[in-house]
Amino acid sequence: MLEKVKVIIDSSSDLTFDEIEKYNVDVIPLTINIDGTEYDYRTISNDEYIERMRTASTYSTSQPAIGKFIEAFEKWTKEGYKVIVLTLSSALSGTYNTAVTASLEFEGIYVVDTKTTTRGMVFLLKECLSQLEQQIEIETIVENLREKAKNILTYVTIDKLDNLVKGGRLSKSQALIGGLLNIKVLTQLKETELVALDKVRGKKKLVHTLINHIEEAKQGKSIKNISLPNSLADEYVTLIKSELEEVFGYIVDEKEIFTTTPIISTHTGENAVGILVELE
Repeated sequence: MLEKVKVIIDSSSDLTFDEIEKYNVDVIPLTINIDGTEYDYRTISNDEYIERMRTASTYSTSQPAIGKFIEAFEKWTKEGYKVIVLTLSSALSGTYNTAVTASLEFEGIYVVDTKTTTRGMVFLLKECLSQLEQQIEIETIVENLREKAKNILTYVTIDKLDNLVKGGRLSKSQALIGGLLNIKVLTQLKETELVALDKVRGKKKLVHTLINHIEEAKQGKSIKNISLPNSLADEYVTLIKSELEEVFGYIVDEKEIFTTTPIISTHTGENAVGILVELE
């Protein structure tokens, strides 16, 4: 008899409402708080949040409460389902650990740390759904996803350093100097932390540095997918798109260019771009 499997993913994955329906997944929301009011992906749009952030005094993000996972696990296991949970990188949030803790009370729950976020998680979700269709055993799928996560590169270009200061990831004096010198930062999400790979002056240099790092990281593999979630960073996106086409011959699908979730833009600030690269 075929196993019934439900896939649960957190809201930092940047799935659209149509995709949530199409892939038939359960979404556990992370929340954002702006000037004392709490929202999630259903109650404020990504664009509106960034516009609000410009004038807000305080804004922050929170991982899901453990009760949200327990509730979902109870519902699906009672209906006879096994559950695969995809969470954003444990280097960025406690969501993975919370999901693991919640899963200890149940049988048949498999929690995968995707080691990425936003559309990188969707690359893994599509792989997961494809393997479920092929009726591969759930334990094997989970192993495959953990392996596949190593083939996803997650970069973020940071235009202004203010939000890194607010999030406690950078000192005020560093940000002040950075602002005066027009310093831009290329970061990469590694196994356990978000690492600053390079600090350069100006947009074009930042994009050039990004391309060099992708080239180095590819190591003979080919590019399967690229996504450019961003926080209203049209100029950067245009530059990155044309460099990707010129250097790698890769044309980014317009559907893969969109305003990212507040879960990400809160920490990167406006004008940042996430570059998610799936290799094969």
